[in-house]
Amino acid sequence: MATISRRSFVASAAGAFALAPGLVRAAATDDTPWGGEKIVDCHFHQRPSVEAMLAHLDGSGVSSALVLAFDDMGGRMAMLRRDHPGRFPGWARGGRLTDDASTGAAAPTPPEFDMTRVFSVASRRHAVKALSRAKAKGWKGFAETAGPVEVDGPELQQLYALAAELDVPVMMHFQQSVVPGQPAYGIRGFSRIEAMLKKYPKTRFVCHSSDFWGNIDARFKDGGAYPTGKVAPGGLTDRLLADHPNIYGDLGAPSCLMQLARDVDFTGGFLHRHGDKLMFGSDCGCTDGRGGQAARPAAPAAASPAPSGQIDATSATALQLRMAAQGGLAGKCIARELLALAWRTTPRDLFRRLTWENANRVYRLAG
Repeated sequence: MATISRRSFVASAAGAFALAPGLVRAAATDDTPWGGEKIVDCHFHQRPSVEAMLAHLDGSGVSSALVLAFDDMGGRMAMLRRDHPGRFPGWARGGRLTDDASTGAAAPTPPEFDMTRVFSVASRRHAVKALSRAKAKGWKGFAETAGPVEVDGPELQQLYALAAELDVPVMMHFQQSVVPGQPAYGIRGFSRIEAMLKKYPKTRFVCHSSDFWGNIDARFKDGGAYPTGKVAPGGLTDRLLADHPNIYGDLGAPSCLMQLARDVDFTGGFLHRHGDKLMFGSDCGCTDGRGGQAARPAAPAAASPAPSGQIDATSATALQLRMAAQGGLAGKCIARELLALAWRTTPRDLFRRLTWENANRVYRLAG
């Protein structure tokens, strides 16, 4: 795939102007012209320190972040809100809730959820209590939910029901293909999600990664190679967003950027059609908001060996970097590139919905 650069974004946007008068904003001299806007990154992976998190936000011109944490941040949220008001409205995590093998008692903290197996009634009661306490401290939902499980399997269906009861979203990494040298990372079967949308109408499904974004094109099949060039209309993702009120899209990661940048004429229409269903969430691995070398903190050490197929922070970063390199995005800040594309192809009111209002509503960030 050809390299995706800021220059190509500008050229593509300029070409779209004749087809969408008034929708493409003139390029500004500032490299972050959106800097004065209220923007939340709702797919922002935890960095080694608060300073590192602020460096990425400031460098990319983003005002705040929903932190996808490796641990329970409840104890730190009061400090973050006091010392950095408005910058960190909450945190989310996928997590696991595991039973102690010797006693059968549910592990007390952090509040986790094991989406790779069916769990006990006692564990479910514990999960509701623990996660309700976490929610009161700023926990906003299950993100990022990933792993070698089926979208309609019994494990994830438990999660959907729990998310509806707790009134939080489930943000899901759909990737049926396996990258050589990496664990099986993605949820399988995105093309079967419609049955789950109907079965769990009170669950808010936020979709992310390869198979969700590949399916903007009618030619794509789960786990397949990305089409290139003009998007073939009629893709599953487009239809699901239009037909079902409880599915949303996470505007982040190289998978999203590669697909939206390849056909800006299509992208402008797509963003307008689903202007209330898409949320900026960069999933960017760079250190400084300007494309610096990616780094994320190591996941907490496990008390026992990780189950087969589990992916840790180091593996997740390596996988993201490999995809970025494949898409010609090495050395790019995904947050900046996505915001540049949205800024130049949407009017200001739509840009605000994509970068703040939708996330605030779906993740209940103000609550």
